[in-house]
Amino acid sequence: MRWKHRLARLLVLWSISLAKGGETMLAVYVMMIHKGVIELNDVPPQSREKVREVLELGGMDVNGNIV
Repeated sequence: MRWKHRLARLLVLWSISLAKGGETMLAVYVMMIHKGVIELNDVPPQSREKVREVLELGGMDVNGNIV
């Protein structure tokens, strides 16, 4: 269970760094998908592919589940 806390912390830190880089909504979409608030289909079409890539880079499937 400890690794999940470590991964969550890394995701938050990563989201903050993305937000500083001007990609705030990308970070918001990824975190909302990870938390189960929205699904990838709820993301605007022009952002879906980038969000999908970021989820994969974060070790998650398109539903935000850690794989």
